[in-house]
Amino acid sequence: MKRNVGHIDAIVRVVGGVALAAFAVLAAFGVVTVPVVSALGLGIIAIVLIVEGVMRRCLLYRVLGVDRCPVD
Repeated sequence: MKRNVGHIDAIVRVVGGVALAAFAVLAAFGVVTVPVVSALGLGIIAIVLIVEGVMRRCLLYRVLGVDRCPVD
């Protein structure tokens, strides 16, 4: 599968994923109060965002036919 996520989009995904992961860790240790399922969900979303940003591939973009990467 070719890259379909641009450079800036990838940076935003990685930074957002790290922020969500930090929030999920804080929620897991009880510093921030959210339901347990929400902390787990935030962690999964964070992992997906980080992986998409690092690999610069997004399955949803592919399904929708979006290509934000100017050069492969």
